[in-house]
Amino acid sequence: MSSSTDAARASALHRRATRFVPSRRQREQLFYLALLLPALMVTVVLVAWPILKLVQISFYELKLGELMRPITKPATLANYARALGHPDLPHVLWATFVFVVGSTAGAFLLGLTTALALERFVRGRAILRAIVVSPWAIAPVIASIAWMYLLDERVGLVNAALLGSGLVAEPVQFLTSPDWALASVSAVALWKEYPFFTVVLLAAISSVPRECYEASSLDGASRWLQFRHITWPLIRPVAAVSGFLALLSAFRNVETILVMTGGGPARATETLAVRVYTETFRFLSPGTGAALGVLTLAIALGTMLLFWPSLRARPR
Repeated sequence: MSSSTDAARASALHRRATRFVPSRRQREQLFYLALLLPALMVTVVLVAWPILKLVQISFYELKLGELMRPITKPATLANYARALGHPDLPHVLWATFVFVVGSTAGAFLLGLTTALALERFVRGRAILRAIVVSPWAIAPVIASIAWMYLLDERVGLVNAALLGSGLVAEPVQFLTSPDWALASVSAVALWKEYPFFTVVLLAAISSVPRECYEASSLDGASRWLQFRHITWPLIRPVAAVSGFLALLSAFRNVETILVMTGGGPARATETLAVRVYTETFRFLSPGTGAALGVLTLAIALGTMLLFWPSLRARPR
C-alpha cells in the first residue's frame, strides 16, 4: 500500500516538475524578450516617462523654477483653457499643417525621384549617394543659418541669382514677408529631410527582385507601368513607415523656424512646436507649453491612425 502511495506521490511530483519546464518555442520567446528588455527599458525611461511628465505638468500652473520641485499646487484645466482659447490658435494650426504636410510631401516626392534616379546609375553611384545625403549630415542649426544668409534680401545669393537672370525686378523678401516666410522655411525643411527618404526608398527599391522587371519588359511594360504595378506596391509599406516618421520629425521641428524667422514675421511661421517653445521659455509658462505639447502629441497620434493600415501592410 505504501509503495503504491509513494509511486503516486513521485508521479505527481514528476508531473509538477515537468509542468513548468518551458518548451523550445517558449524558451526562444523568452530569449528574444531578454534581448528586447534593454531597449524597452530605455524606451520607458527616455520616452514614456517624459510623456507622462508632460501630461502631469499640463495640469498645473508652474514656473520654470518649480519643475524640479515636488508639486504642491492643485490640478487645474487653466493651461488647456489658455492654450485652446488663444485667438491665434487657428493660425498656428494652419501654419503647422502647411509646414508639416508641405515639407514632408515635398521631401517624399523629391526623395522618391532621387532614389529612382540613383537606382539607374551604375558608375559613380557611391559619389552621387554621398552628394545626395550630404544635407542630412549637416546639423539643423548650421543648415538654417546657411539658408538664412542665402535667402537674405540684401546679400543673399538666391536673390542675386534671381536679379541677375532677370526673373525678378526687385529682391524677394523670402524671410521678412508673411507671404513668403512660411513657404521659405518649409522649403528649407524639405531640403534637409529629403535625403532620409532617398536612403530609405533606395534600399527598398534595390530589394525588388530584378526578375519582375525583366518579365514585365518582355511583356512590353513601360517604366511607368513597372513603377505602378511592381515597384510601388512592393515599397509602399516602407514608404508609409518613412512618411510617418518624417511627419513626426516635422511636428517637432523647431530649429529651422527659430533660427531663420523666430516665428515671424507677424507670426506667419509660428507652428505648434514654436508656440510650445515660446510659451515655455519666453513667457515662462511651462504649464501652457505642456498643454500645447499634449495637443501636438494628440495630433501626431491621430496622424498615426491615418497611416496605420499602411504600417501594418506587408509587401505582396
